Amino acid sequence: MNSAITYFETGSKEVQTVTGELFFGDALLGEYIGVKQSNGCHVFVPSSTVINITIPEMGDDEELYKVDIASVRRSKEVALRRISKEMDRESGGGAFHG
Repeated sequence: MNSAITYFETGSKEVQTVTGELFFGDALLGEYIGVKQSNGCHVFVPSSTVINITIPEMGDDEELYKVDIASVRRSKEVALRRISKEMDRESGGGAFHG
């Protein structure tokens, strides 16, 4: 889905816009939003620097597409804790270890 991400560069604080196919990611030290440009290059933008994401294909009903980022982040943290507990159990640290 084609989109435009408007963000500020962390070093210079200059506002930039990049366009392409939208994707979201999660790296070791932070969350990223990015685009795959028509030339095949990927541009990753730290989510904390994003000012605006424009997606013309979604039309005018902007309320339908708003996301509560704090809720998404809490859900992700719960899932990561659950995965960690499961991994601990499988590695012999669980309640049924003999």
